[in-house]
Amino acid sequence: MKYTLLLLAVPSFLFSCSESDQIHAPGVQPYFEMVDSEFNADQAYRTVAYVEQYFRVVGNEGFNNSIHYVEGLLQEQGFIEESEATSGDRLTYRIERRPLERPTWEPVSGSLSLGSGESLLEFETNRNLIAINSYSTDGNEEYEVVYAGEGRDLHFDESVEGKVVFAETSVNYLFSEAVLKRGAAGVLAYRMPSYTQPEKNQTSIQFSRVALDDDKKSWGVLLSYAAKEQLKQALEQGNNRINIDLETKIYPSEELTIVAELKGSKYPEDRYVFSAHIQEPGANDNASGVGALAEVAAVSARLLKKGDIDPHRTITYLFGDEIVSTNRFIIEDEERAETIKWGMSLDMVGQDTDKTGGTFLIEKMPDPAAIWTRGEEKHSEWGGRPLNKEDMTPHYFNDFILNRFKEQGKAKDWVVKVNPYEGGSDHVPFLRNDIPGLLLWHFTDQFYHTDNDRIDKVSKSTLKNVGTGALISALVLTGEEEFASSLVLDEITTAAIERLQVEFELSKTELQNGGDLVLETDIMETWADWYVKSIQSSEDILNEPNDAFLQQAGSSVQNVIQEKTRLIELLRDI
Repeated sequence: MKYTLLLLAVPSFLFSCSESDQIHAPGVQPYFEMVDSEFNADQAYRTVAYVEQYFRVVGNEGFNNSIHYVEGLLQEQGFIEESEATSGDRLTYRIERRPLERPTWEPVSGSLSLGSGESLLEFETNRNLIAINSYSTDGNEEYEVVYAGEGRDLHFDESVEGKVVFAETSVNYLFSEAVLKRGAAGVLAYRMPSYTQPEKNQTSIQFSRVALDDDKKSWGVLLSYAAKEQLKQALEQGNNRINIDLETKIYPSEELTIVAELKGSKYPEDRYVFSAHIQEPGANDNASGVGALAEVAAVSARLLKKGDIDPHRTITYLFGDEIVSTNRFIIEDEERAETIKWGMSLDMVGQDTDKTGGTFLIEKMPDPAAIWTRGEEKHSEWGGRPLNKEDMTPHYFNDFILNRFKEQGKAKDWVVKVNPYEGGSDHVPFLRNDIPGLLLWHFTDQFYHTDNDRIDKVSKSTLKNVGTGALISALVLTGEEEFASSLVLDEITTAAIERLQVEFELSKTELQNGGDLVLETDIMETWADWYVKSIQSSEDILNEPNDAFLQQAGSSVQNVIQEKTRLIELLRDI
């Protein structure tokens, strides 16, 4: 075995399974068996169902109820409120409270109908119809509607003061142009991205927001494809009156964040940080992240109490406001930030892909695939901009996590894919602060951010697959350091050689079709450099790297460099 010397100190239970029975890497299989048997998919699903019933904006009743629901789950599993915990308590939590600078908002009810009485939208079936920050109407009010066109090239050929403006554009942009600049009473907006398939999902509405305007106290209404078509047809027939009845709540509140931790027994200041945001009104986005992470925390607690695990480093579970809470946890304590070793975001992790059309994805830290996206690499329809070499974040975390989820996929006949870095979730604050951070998610999702993202689109088996893979990853990296470091070195070296061979074949095809040798050589050099630095990053697993580890790491680096040199010479001969 390549790393026999390093593995001598690893507990024997890590190798209790026969090699022929193993899907997971040697030493990982027992973690899989423990977590797989302990993870309660029904409870994870119940948490999703509880959270998704609310339209969650930071500070509103639904958001805060969700926070306290998670608190109750943690308490049931033995997590102790931090102020009451003793130095020997390893399962602790706290709720951080901060006054909101601006009021929070929540919808209560709403309806939109034509002047002729034909209903267009009802809150009970389209809870995204009211734009966030909209004020209530004074009961059921009737207005004249004026159509202003599409996109950013809107036309206001007549005064719209006191009228309602309808356009096929962003509701926030329309609100600014029609209400704030021209005195309209309110706006009706339609805009749906193509991946939501609006002509198929004709009742879907994506949530959005307008500026909180406590002067005019106006509102915005978001239209589904069906409602938009009905309204346009009515206007063409001369029916330009609508009835609108909205009730919302706008009130001062506070921002709540849960920080729960399983404290490490050996290096408690070092952390593996999970994050799942509560705000956003959907089931998959992101009640599913909350449900999965709450059960990950519960499984961790149960395994700890049974003596099955003993993480040497702390595992942190964050629940709060997307990006904001994670970023604050990192930047508000410089000493703590220096010892956060890994970060993982759980966002849209519960999808029933037969219904949503999405695929489970691991969004990688920036690697050369985000510069040259080719071969099997591809961006999601969410989209990503091409990066530069200076944007790269070489680290073993990419391949280590991918391998754990590949194993989970093989064990459960579950599709696992990756996408190049795109941003937009709780992994971003980690990366901005030079901490390895990855995103677990699904895309493309035809119900993304729409009011059709409900509990019927969530899969118990997906919640369990994601939660199991996520927790196994954390347990390996926070567990026996010598085992984790040897596993990482072995896997990252294999991944490097395989990637160089894949890139060689792609470059070979490019050159045979008249491609540029300088460019293709640059791609190979960049990938090799990324992997050399990724191998070197594995030193952070051992607080005190030993001679055997450094020797093996040096050998791995040389293997990558030699393979790169060999393949570049072959390219030059084409």
